[in-house]
Amino acid sequence: MNLVSTTRRFFLKGACILAGGLLVGIRMTSKAYAAVLEIKDCMRTRIKSVYAADDRFLKKASQDNVQVQQMYKAYYEKPLSERAEEELHTKWFDRSSAIKELQKKGEYPNPRFAMFAKSRYPYDQ
Repeated sequence: MNLVSTTRRFFLKGACILAGGLLVGIRMTSKAYAAVLEIKDCMRTRIKSVYAADDRFLKKASQDNVQVQQMYKAYYEKPLSERAEEELHTKWFDRSSAIKELQKKGEYPNPRFAMFAKSRYPYDQ
């Protein structure tokens, strides 16, 4: 069927379907955008509450905490003891050689990194 022989009824049906799809699409997009903003506001509220709780603590350094001091006396004996080092400290492995190999191949950073390096995320305002 070509455009010249299209009936008015067929044209109106197509226009209604297109308009309905467009309206649904716009509505869904606005709902998704509102959901992202709601999540962002929720995250801000949570961060503020964590910082507010931190501000209420009188002693902010872990070595000044009475419970931590008791734990060292009862279980770890002293800071940096062998037991404390083994159970509380993480192990670090040097993996810089793997990154250097990727850099030689041109795979690190991702070749598309430059395209996004200067732009901000769309939800950051």
